[in-house]
Amino acid sequence: MYYSKIIPDPKLTKCQGREHAFRAHFQDYDEALGHAAVLLGGRRGARLINAVREALDHQGPLTGRLRRQLLELRNLLFLEYAYNDDWGDSTGFALLELDDPIVPEICLLADGLEQALQDAGVFESDTDQAA
Repeated sequence: MYYSKIIPDPKLTKCQGREHAFRAHFQDYDEALGHAAVLLGGRRGARLINAVREALDHQGPLTGRLRRQLLELRNLLFLEYAYNDDWGDSTGFALLELDDPIVPEICLLADGLEQALQDAGVFESDTDQAA
């Protein structure tokens, strides 16, 4: 039989399984997250989602910058920037009506992203910190 020696490649980076799970979740909901970011954040939301997509295309662990961008995306989906003048124009927030059928979809999308961020260790909710 022929046996070969396995030589580790130093260029390969180790990535935790929970980060792989997050990447898979993001890939599954990429289009919906993109639409929601543009709807709620306008041009700044589009730049944010494009930066997240580009960073997730690179292999390796989640960087500090990417983690901050993911938290910013989470905050955008949870409408935490709705009345924040520093974040940018709030044109997307003004277009939403409570009875709009997209609102529950955005809520489900936001909840799913938050859970994926918690599972990846990027975000801790207030209930997790208290426990």
